[in-house]
Amino acid sequence: MLLVLAGTSLAGCGIQETGVVGAGRPPVGDLLPPRDARLLLFFFSPDDELLPVPRNVEVPWQGGGSSPAEGEEASASLSPLAAVTALLQGPNKAERRAGLRNAPSLPREASAAERVVTGGSTVEVRLNLPVRRLSAPARDQLVCTAAYAAHAQGALSVTLVGQDGGLAPADCSLRPVPAPAR
Repeated sequence: MLLVLAGTSLAGCGIQETGVVGAGRPPVGDLLPPRDARLLLFFFSPDDELLPVPRNVEVPWQGGGSSPAEGEEASASLSPLAAVTALLQGPNKAERRAGLRNAPSLPREASAAERVVTGGSTVEVRLNLPVRRLSAPARDQLVCTAAYAAHAQGALSVTLVGQDGGLAPADCSLRPVPAPAR
């Protein structure tokens, strides 16, 4: 009885049903932290899927002050070498809690990253280890991390060079999803 009374009192409050009202396109935003304060590392999920993982980085600006002026670069803490070194160190505590991991054949040695050279449309990653022994998933992690560290869209070919020579240039198989036109 109480439910019937409550239902009739709400039905008579004067609010009428309306149809769907169009309000334009949905809002679009970049969900990643700003590129000038993060590294984009590639780790494997618990489902063995290669995922981009943003990691915020404390960045000391080379130009002094609290932020870079027009045309100034952030320090080496955001360089492709820094990204590859961070990848080789493995997921941090929060990333491990989320189930993220490196491929088993990727060594957990930051010192394995010797240097990263970018030029034109290529990136060369020099490592102090035999690269031919790396599994395909480990190579994918290195290629994607280096490509996105050197170019915002990851649109560069990456050559891995190690103690046993170099591998053929490879591209990151993951591409950003284009934002809808506004």
